[in-house]
Amino acid sequence: MKQALKRIVLIALFCGSVCGAEPVQIDFFYEPGCRDCERIEADLLPELEKRFPQVCRIHKHDIGVETNFLYLLQLEQELGYAAPERAYLIVNKQYAFSATPEPDEFFGRIDSLLENASSSPVPQDVPPDLVKKWYNGFAFPAVMVAGLIDGINPCAISTLVFFMSLLAVAKVRSRKLIFLGISFCLASFLTYLALGFGLFRVLHLFAGFTALRGAIEKVLAVILLILAGLSFRDAFRFRKSGRSGDVTLQLSTGMKKRIHGVMHRGLGNTSVILGGLLVGIAVTALESVCTGQVYVPTLILILKDSAFSEVRAWLLLLLYNLMFILPLVLVFIAVYFGLRTETLLRWSRQNVVVSKTLLGILFILMVLLIVRF
Repeated sequence: MKQALKRIVLIALFCGSVCGAEPVQIDFFYEPGCRDCERIEADLLPELEKRFPQVCRIHKHDIGVETNFLYLLQLEQELGYAAPERAYLIVNKQYAFSATPEPDEFFGRIDSLLENASSSPVPQDVPPDLVKKWYNGFAFPAVMVAGLIDGINPCAISTLVFFMSLLAVAKVRSRKLIFLGISFCLASFLTYLALGFGLFRVLHLFAGFTALRGAIEKVLAVILLILAGLSFRDAFRFRKSGRSGDVTLQLSTGMKKRIHGVMHRGLGNTSVILGGLLVGIAVTALESVCTGQVYVPTLILILKDSAFSEVRAWLLLLLYNLMFILPLVLVFIAVYFGLRTETLLRWSRQNVVVSKTLLGILFILMVLLIVRF
């Protein structure tokens, strides 16, 4: 946790201090099994890094992924590229090269771009590659923290408190409580994971369209700043009054009634496991209206971090959902060992200010990460 906090501070400092010219961007479009691609990766790219250390960013795109192929077509069209074979390398979105680029021309283009940018050089004390490395290392702890904060979101906790009170009234105990808890947590985890998978696929469709993706990120940054302001305001107002009605970012009264109705019907089911599954699915889906405030921007960060590795993206998505479900699992375990609903309710009220403040800080950090990277 100390290392994660250290990285948060450094990322924030880097975001505020990195300025000046951007390094040259090299887009390499490849496909598995392509000999020309293998030759470029084995010979040309190492030579590029040798000649221009820390001043070129190489972005690799597998054109077997539809969005990457569409991105290539878009760049070719913008550049007026009309060669008989497709472009394999595109330098700074200005120059396109085939599978056998002339080395003097290829490296000469990069030289000229760097010379033109020399009037506003990147500060030597914070190389862009160093910032990128810190960001890549920051992704896992950032996703973990975001998932955990989402899991203790007052929206989720208030719903859980009501569910615990229903269990107490229904006198669900011992073995029955174990089955209900397992089925509820599993359904909640799988439902939230499925929602994230669907949203991630939708966001992935826009990944290859730079202008549209940039517009989405700017709009999201504005929304996050608004949410951060509302979160801080909620923390301040609740600390003064202690009234839940003074909290803006919460489930509406109508949505709460729908969730409560689902819980009543689910607990009335003859099968404890089936009841837990149904309640978990329905409540998580309805609750996502509120918890999605953290989920959607985190998915954007995952997409930016894992643009060239779908496996990494799915691992981060899985990690987020494991952290989201962790507080729920811990509460069920505590209830099994005697935690009373009144204690949980008192704890949730005592931590509204903390959770709202953490949400506000998280929203601001997400804005920095989305805008700067």
